[in-house]
Amino acid sequence: MLIDVRPMLKGEVREIKLDYLTPPPEDFNDIHFTGDIRITGEIVNHAGYQTLDAVAEVPFDTHCSRCWKDISRSFTLNIHKVLATRQSLQNQTEDNDDYLLIEDQKIDLDSPLLEAMMLEFPYTFVCKEDCKGLCAKCGKDLNEGDCDCPKKEIDPRLAILQKLLYK
Repeated sequence: MLIDVRPMLKGEVREIKLDYLTPPPEDFNDIHFTGDIRITGEIVNHAGYQTLDAVAEVPFDTHCSRCWKDISRSFTLNIHKVLATRQSLQNQTEDNDDYLLIEDQKIDLDSPLLEAMMLEFPYTFVCKEDCKGLCAKCGKDLNEGDCDCPKKEIDPRLAILQKLLYK
């Protein structure tokens, strides 16, 4: 979404409130986005130094990484950027990742939002912190109880020595 910051640059307003929805990115890594991304926050002018502080809420569905149960969650992304014009950044030699560029007296918030989301979005999720997962042998969900698989397994290369112990 393009946000017009012209009133702030002219000094007519000190802050611009944000509250809008934007479509989510395409599904990735077995994550299905279930709704639009809600962005709330504000752009504030601090005597010529403009900052953006926003929060993005992203609803999604995925699977538990341990037991493979379906889970629905919402990911929260905090965004803090300093607004700058391209002319003010010409003398800088370092990356401009900390800045959100004002072009034609507007800022595009969607591109930096999606970039930050892809970088900070977790790759794994668990249904609960103490999820026990699945048995590696039989595949039983260990959250529902123990399975009948042997807990201690002898290395097959040393199995012949076990026979000596039981003689």
